[in-house]
Amino acid sequence: MSAKRIQICADDFGFDDAVSQGILECIDAGRLSATSCMVLSPAWPTWAGALRERQGAADYGLHLDVNEFAPYAPGRGLSVWIRLSYFRQLPRGAVRDWIANQLDAFEAHMKQAPSYVDGHQHVHQLPVIREELLSALTTRYGQACALRSTRNQTWRGTKAAVIAGLGAAALRRGARRAGLRCNTDFAGVYGFDEKISFAELVAGWLASLPDGGLMMTHPGRAGGTQTRPDPIRAARMRERQFWLSSEAGELLASLGVQLGMSEDWPQA
Repeated sequence: MSAKRIQICADDFGFDDAVSQGILECIDAGRLSATSCMVLSPAWPTWAGALRERQGAADYGLHLDVNEFAPYAPGRGLSVWIRLSYFRQLPRGAVRDWIANQLDAFEAHMKQAPSYVDGHQHVHQLPVIREELLSALTTRYGQACALRSTRNQTWRGTKAAVIAGLGAAALRRGARRAGLRCNTDFAGVYGFDEKISFAELVAGWLASLPDGGLMMTHPGRAGGTQTRPDPIRAARMRERQFWLSSEAGELLASLGVQLGMSEDWPQA
């Protein structure tokens, strides 16, 4: 079996202590090749140094956040952000400032630009937000910073299709015009249901992903949160348990999966 390079990316680094520590354990175990950082979380400054100590171990990206820790988030769930963006009711100047402030916060603590950008609950692909994000990335970094695409090359369920339908095609078109790199395929979407075997899901996702693909995951440790309620804590614990198991290493080896980075992605 020929080897293929897949980025396995943990979202939500910096959410709180338990999430951040769980992600670091999975990076140290050689199971993850990227993590996306929530720089507006009050826990971010505490944990950024741990990533700096692991330079080269994984890609570190910005997890663009408008609906979790952002001061403009309260009272606006994801559905509200989708409506505001699609009806073009988001003030461009404010969106531009939100993006710049988060890129500044990433750079200030990491002492480098992000390797890529994605979005909390995939908000980076929504209208207005995606346009201002593309502009900010090309202005600041030229073609050096990659973008996560939620496009699926194969059917991976209704939830994944809905996410992709909210802006994957338009984001890729914009990235193509800007000469930016994107992952070739995307997996990792599920309902966090405890009745579903995460190991079986991962086996299916990794088997179907091509070279240059991306699988997102959400590992974390047990424990209370110092920041915000975490509705998927139980799922995070199950995911961490899997990634730290010998089963995960055996699965990666059996499928010929090597941990890939965003530098492996082609231009959109």
